[in-house]
Amino acid sequence: MRRALGRERGFVATEFVLGVGVLLLPVVVVVLTIPTWSERQTTARAIAREVARTVAREGFCDPAVAADLAGIMATNLALPRADLDVGLDCAPGAALTPGAEVQVSVTVQMPAVRLPAIGSVGAWSWTARHRQPVDQYGSLP
Repeated sequence: MRRALGRERGFVATEFVLGVGVLLLPVVVVVLTIPTWSERQTTARAIAREVARTVAREGFCDPAVAADLAGIMATNLALPRADLDVGLDCAPGAALTPGAEVQVSVTVQMPAVRLPAIGSVGAWSWTARHRQPVDQYGSLP
C-alpha cells in the first residue's frame, strides 16, 4: 500500500496552474471588461441627448457645434475623443423647421477585452441615437 502512494507524484501544481489559466483568467477578463461596456453606452447616450438638445435649441444644423460639444463631454466623462464619432441627420448649415426632429447618432468604440494597466485588445462599435423635437414656437418674436 505504501508503494502505491509513492508512485503518485505531484501533478497538482501543474493542474492548478492550468485550471487558473483556462477557467479563472477568462472569467476575470470578462468581469473587468463588462463595466467598460456599460460606461461607454451610458456616455454615448448622454452625449447624443445633449448634442441633440443643443442643435435643436440653436435652430441650425451645425456639425461643428455638435463635434465641439461631444468632444467637451467626452473629455469630461473620461472617454478618449478618438473613440467617439458624432453624426447629425440634417443638412449642414440648414435652418431647422419648427416642429421637426433632429436625430443625433453617437458611435463609440467598445473594447473587446480590457485589462487595467495592460490596455485593450480588439474593439467593436456601439451606436446611441437620440431624437429631439425642434421648438415650434422658438422662432416667434
